[in-house]
Amino acid sequence: MYLRNACFSAALMVAASSASAGIIFETSAQNRTIISWTGSCSDCLGTKGDDSFLNAINVSGNIVVDGFTYGEDYRFNSSNLYSFQYDGPSNHVDNLIIYNAGYSSEDAWIDNSDDIFSTIERTEFLTTVTGTVSPEGYYAEFGENLSVVGKITGDLESYFLSISFDTYVPVDPLTGEYIKMSTLVNSGQEALLKLITFDLEFFDDGTWYIKANDEAYDIGRNAQLSVTQVSEPTSFGVFLLSLIAFSRARRAS
Repeated sequence: MYLRNACFSAALMVAASSASAGIIFETSAQNRTIISWTGSCSDCLGTKGDDSFLNAINVSGNIVVDGFTYGEDYRFNSSNLYSFQYDGPSNHVDNLIIYNAGYSSEDAWIDNSDDIFSTIERTEFLTTVTGTVSPEGYYAEFGENLSVVGKITGDLESYFLSISFDTYVPVDPLTGEYIKMSTLVNSGQEALLKLITFDLEFFDDGTWYIKANDEAYDIGRNAQLSVTQVSEPTSFGVFLLSLIAFSRARRAS
């Protein structure tokens, strides 16, 4: 874990959320490329798990990678994927920006998932969620123990991508199902946070899934990729974690 060249500014977006979220400060864009993606989602605004596509909507996001050259085949791995963004909209999954904690020692990333588990030695704990939802939308940021495999052809026509990572997220205490963090911010409700595995999967036939503990929460198809631009350096902090949940968990241990 690293913390260097931290540059706070008025643009800092604060969002108190899961204990696995953290801070990231970019120090350079290096050779990053933004690959935008769009797709059709069957159940995003309907019943979770509905794969009929009768009420499908369009969703979008992007993938930021290092070292991609248009026209040349490329392999995704845990060293060259910088971030994955999911813009939704979805009733089941928060808008996500997932930063890769293992991408580079030149970037600063603090993630408390492992810290919390090593302190409380529990995979779940109770806390209240406080903070601010930014005007641009709520982005829950995860990133520890991230695994990436995949490949893409230089013309972006054929691809496969699988991203898996651990994080604490709120779950329904009765069903154990993942709950959107944004629905709990400043609600005053006590939330049960549980350590789970998230999976993001894109397949060559255009199908894609967002899963929590192997259960599909958003189901899609017709994923299409395009290179939009080279990533520019960012000089401000993207996310600041409220340490309330972690400090409570530490005191309770």
